[in-house]
Amino acid sequence: MPSSIMKNVLFITHKLQNYRIPILELIAKERDINLTVAHSGKPKENKRGSFEEYQLLQKKVGPFLYYPTGFDEYIKRFDVVVCMFYLNNLSFLKLALLLRRKFRLIYWGIGVRASYNSNFDDPTIMNQVRYFLAKRSDAMLFYSEYARLKYIKKGLGEEKLFVMPNTVEVIPITNKPKKRDKILFIGSLYKQKKIFELLDSYKAAYLKCNKEPKELHIIGNGDEFNSVKNWITTNKLNHKIVLHGSIFEEQKLSTLFSSGLACISPGQAGLSVLKSFGYSVPFITHSDAITGGERLNIVNKKNGILFQNYEDLSEIILSIFESPEKFKVMGENAKAFYDTHRTPKIMAQGFIDAVRKTTEKPI
Repeated sequence: MPSSIMKNVLFITHKLQNYRIPILELIAKERDINLTVAHSGKPKENKRGSFEEYQLLQKKVGPFLYYPTGFDEYIKRFDVVVCMFYLNNLSFLKLALLLRRKFRLIYWGIGVRASYNSNFDDPTIMNQVRYFLAKRSDAMLFYSEYARLKYIKKGLGEEKLFVMPNTVEVIPITNKPKKRDKILFIGSLYKQKKIFELLDSYKAAYLKCNKEPKELHIIGNGDEFNSVKNWITTNKLNHKIVLHGSIFEEQKLSTLFSSGLACISPGQAGLSVLKSFGYSVPFITHSDAITGGERLNIVNKKNGILFQNYEDLSEIILSIFESPEKFKVMGENAKAFYDTHRTPKIMAQGFIDAVRKTTEKPI
């Protein structure tokens, strides 16, 4: 049962991303939470709910960030401060070192190493910094159960470790297409995402296919956009590969996903995994793809495919062309998993539980 005592809660992040707003709105609706979101990006417009926004001036020194003026005094207004678990933000790290803080401190993040330049949870000396900060905090919020279990093994008490599984909102599909007949890629076009491996594999499957090949729709922009465009033209596949550019309107995205048989991102498995699942689309990626933990949602051959070798991708795409019903079943499984385990409400509840638990006892 929620406490009847109102808690003033501050959430701090570098930028307020649009996909986070539905989660924060759900948190702000709780009767016992008065939520303020502080960030250094542009103010958001057309919010659907009731949390307040506060702009923080951010400075940079080498690889490190900090808030130069007024930050220490500002945070004293709150009962709970939740900040992203960014090790390059000196102001965030300083909070764990305060000896007489009057607020509860919660860190929110992946909890392990994750970047474009390393595998998920690669060993690093920085893990010792993470464990030290976690011990100094009042609670930790992780994106996955994987991180929670790892911190338990390192000696942190289970009572202060919470999971708010990373996800995104999907909207009801109003105009469902008659059939699912597209392969999708969504995300920024960077080499690390192996976009050209996807294109080469698509072409190889296209040349082998005995049936009508499905169209590949690429949604996104980035450094490789023009190179991708040139590849499509050079390989004479303009009639089969559609390069959309960036699409931010959820209604347009829902229309594309509602006709998707599979979403393929060979080199990265991020929030597009949950986006796909929410729209009944299985996700296909490499078993060692770059991830913040979202890849862990994929159960091979049940709600997606985790392939071992890039040479296998063309055969997977050929299977989509020739056996689409198999991928429709995976999509149904993906949607069931999303609805049961990865809705925005479930993610928001992890945050709410952590706030309530840390405020049960006086400091």
